[in-house]
Formats: sequence, structure tokens, C-alpha cells
Amino acid sequence: MGIVRLLPAPVLCASLLAGCADDTTTPPTTAAPTTTPPTTAAPTTTPPTTAAPTTTEPPLGGQLAIWPAAGDVIADPAAAARDFISTVFGFAPNLGEFRRGDSRSGEIEVLSPPEGGVTTLESVLLLRQLGPGDGWFVLGAVSDANTIATAEPGSTVTAGPVEVTGQGRGFEGTLIIEARIARSDTVLDRQITQGGAMEAPEPYAVTLDLSAAEPGDTVFIMVQGDVGLENDTGEFSAIPVMIG
Repeated sequence: MGIVRLLPAPVLCASLLAGCADDTTTPPTTAAPTTTPPTTAAPTTTPPTTAAPTTTEPPLGGQLAIWPAAGDVIADPAAAARDFISTVFGFAPNLGEFRRGDSRSGEIEVLSPPEGGVTTLESVLLLRQLGPGDGWFVLGAVSDANTIATAEPGSTVTAGPVEVTGQGRGFEGTLIIEARIARSDTVLDRQITQGGAMEAPEPYAVTLDLSAAEPGDTVFIMVQGDVGLENDTGEFSAIPVMIG
């Protein structure tokens, strides 16, 4: 017969504690995940800055002038005329008296050298007081014989080929057409062509190259009838244009 060992009651209860214990399971706490949406900043768009186009304006209150420099102040119209002729043609001119037009403008005749005490009219310089210093400036020159039909005085032209037309006459029909930077002795181009050799002027047409000029430059175009003399301007006209 087998031996049955009886365990004390406390030990028995201890060994069965796991089975005797209350089978209660606490479910895990499941928190809803917190999702923080990313912060999306609206893109900042800075429109490009567009500068207003620069408009080049003649430095003499909107008036184009061919002589002298804008900063020069020549108080006497005859002095401005002499300075223009002596610089452009290379000798002292024979000028007539200043004839006033209004309180700020007038004209001076350019005459041939006296021959037997007789002079002839070759051109008329148009002058006006301009700028803050009220100096006298040459606006252009006109002649009945040698004229410029195109380009137009005061017009805007490109820095490139420019056609110049008109009528003229000169010694053996020779005409000199040139373009210069206004208020300087810089010659941009010079062309020699034929006009009338006798009393009546004849048509001419040439193309001047103004490509060396800069936008905003004032250029003057001049047609001169050759006279075969070193100290005679000949009949001439001159007009200012602006390089656009």
C-alpha cells in the first residue's frame, strides 16, 4: 500500500494560488495616436522689381544744341558762334552782326572772306540762351543752297546707318556730308558726294554710319559745299539729332 503524504493546508493553498487566484486581465490602455499635421506655410512669392525705363533727355531742358558743351556758359552769342566755327572748320570765321529774334534767341550770319572788299552770305547760325546759366548755344545752321531734307532736325535716329538727303552745290560739284558728336570734335563719319557744280543746287543722297555713337548722344549732321579754299566755310547747313 502506497504512502500518501499529506501537505499542510497552508502549503496546499500556496501551491494552488495560481489556480485559485482571480483570473482578471486588465486590458492594455490603447491611446489614440496623436497625429500633428505638418505646418505648411504658404509660399512667399516676391514679384520681381521692374525698374521704369530710363528716358534720356537732352541736358538743356529738352532742347537739342550742337555747340558748346552743356556745362559751358558762353555769355555772348558771337563768342559761341566763333567758338563753333573755329573748332569745326579750323579757322577764325568772318561773322556778321548778331540779330536778335526774341529776348532769348537770335542769329548770326557766316560770311565768306572779303574779296575786293566784298563778302557773300554762306550760312546763318541759329542761337538761343539755354540751361541754368543762360549761356548761348548754337542750335543749328541753315543755308539756301545746301540743305538737309532728311534726317529731320531734332529727330531720334539709331546708332547705325542713317540716310541723309537734300540738295547742294559746291566747287566742281563737291559736297561734304559728315556727322559729329555734338559739342565735341569727334567725327563719326564723313562722306564726299556730288551736287550741283553751277548756280543751281542738285539732289544728293548718302548713308552715314553713326554706330560709334551711344544712346542719348546728340549728333549733328552737316552738309558743306566745297570751295577749294582753306579759310572759307563754304555754304553749309547743320542739324541736331538724338541717338535712341
